[in-house]
Amino acid sequence: MQLIKITNDKQIPSIYTNTPISELISYQNLNAEFKAYNSAELLIGMCMDNRKLLRIPENFAYIIRTGGANLRYSEFKVSYAIANWWS
Repeated sequence: MQLIKITNDKQIPSIYTNTPISELISYQNLNAEFKAYNSAELLIGMCMDNRKLLRIPENFAYIIRTGGANLRYSEFKVSYAIANWWS
């Protein structure tokens, strides 16, 4: 696996086209206009450092912030996010 530079939506790998991953890339890196979401599309684990921010619309993702993005002791939070996604 290697990092690739994405400067437009045509450069997003085809396996991610029309998925929440492509939307995340578009929002975060390509300044795409926000759409409205009624429920989360992704579960994102990220570091608890509040200096790190994601540019995503409201309700787009569940975000669990833990030290080093370690979800080991966040079983309830992860299962809650999954249960709400399936409902």
